[in-house]
Parts: sequence; C-alpha cells; structure tokens
Amino acid sequence: MKSFCVIGLGRFGSSVLKSLINNGHEVVAIDTDAKKIDNHKDIATHVMIADATDERVLQNIEIDKFDGVIIAIGRDVQASILTTMIVVESGAKNVVAKATTDVQIKVLTKIGANKIIEPEKDAGNRVADTLIHPDVAEYLDLSDDYSFAKIVVKNPKFNGLTLYQANVTQDYQVNVAFIKKQDGTAGIGKHDTIIEINDVLYVVGNKKDIEKFSEII
Repeated sequence: MKSFCVIGLGRFGSSVLKSLINNGHEVVAIDTDAKKIDNHKDIATHVMIADATDERVLQNIEIDKFDGVIIAIGRDVQASILTTMIVVESGAKNVVAKATTDVQIKVLTKIGANKIIEPEKDAGNRVADTLIHPDVAEYLDLSDDYSFAKIVVKNPKFNGLTLYQANVTQDYQVNVAFIKKQDGTAGIGKHDTIIEINDVLYVVGNKKDIEKFSEII
C-alpha cells in the first residue's frame, strides 16, 4: 500500500483520488471548497479544507513523506504553479501536476514537476485515435513514435495460426506482448501461442506499424 496526496478535487482530481483508493492505496485530499471536501470525506483516507499555497499546510502533513503528490488545481493557474513550487521545494517525490496551457506546462517543467498531465488534450487524443483507427480498441503512447495497443483479431486468415506461423514480428514489425482469449484466460505471447478469432492482442510497436497491422489482423 502506498500513500498519495491529491490537491484539488475537480473532475480530474476526484477521478485520480477514486482510482487510487480503488487500487488499495491511502489518499489525503486537500481543497479550499468545503462542499467538495464533504463530497469526498467518505471516499478519501483523510480530507482537509485548506489552501495548499500556504506552505505551513503542506509542512504539517509532511508532504515529502508521500509516495506521490498530484496537483489537480483547475482554473487557478497561479495557485497551481505556486503549489507545485512549494511541493517540489519541500522535497516531495513523484510530483504530478495538471496543466491547461502551454505556458503553464513550461513553467511547471522548469519548477521541477516530474510529470505534467493535460486531461482535456489527452482525452481529445484518445477520441481522435478511436475515430481514425476503429480497429484498435485502445492506444497508450509510450513515446512520440511508439505505442502500446489493444487489437481484436477479426481476420479468419489468422485463425488457428501460432504467432510464429503468423510471422507477426517479421512481417508486421510489432511484438505481441500479451493475448487474452475469449474464455477470459490470458497469457504472454509466445511462438507457440495460437491465435483465434476475437482474441485480444496487446501489441507494442511503431505507431504506423501498429496501424497497418490493425487493418490486417
């Protein structure tokens, strides 16, 4: 079990908090809005009505002791930047900050945030991917060029073939890391793993190669 601090309980912060709790971790939630705190008092491990731009607040909860800190402050860019700066200077580990503008991203990067999230942009990209590549069930960008994707087998040509016989890596330049079968069983992709219609393939590769593979498989 790990411990996290979520600062800001808008839609993004609330979603992160619930996900962390559902995964069995402890979460301290901070917000200046009493109503939001009240809405999360039975969800979070501990809640606080406080202004995180006040350095004393973060010192009192020993912000540097958490396994990760999520600054999810929404519209108040100044508060987001100031809070991030205080959190970083306090020695906190794994600082994740939400950003809404390019300028804010640059400032948060210079301040020292370990990761910057753009929820609206990320959501937009995911929607675009599903429209552009309907054969790919899910995308996860690993870098500018490489992705991890979830693809459902539809082509009868591959039914009954092993990964070795299908020449997936050689012919399509993608690696099948994992396969989930129709009966719910799953396993690591090996040379002798048999492909069947409606199997779900979890593949890693160059985005363009994945796109081509998704149209064929």
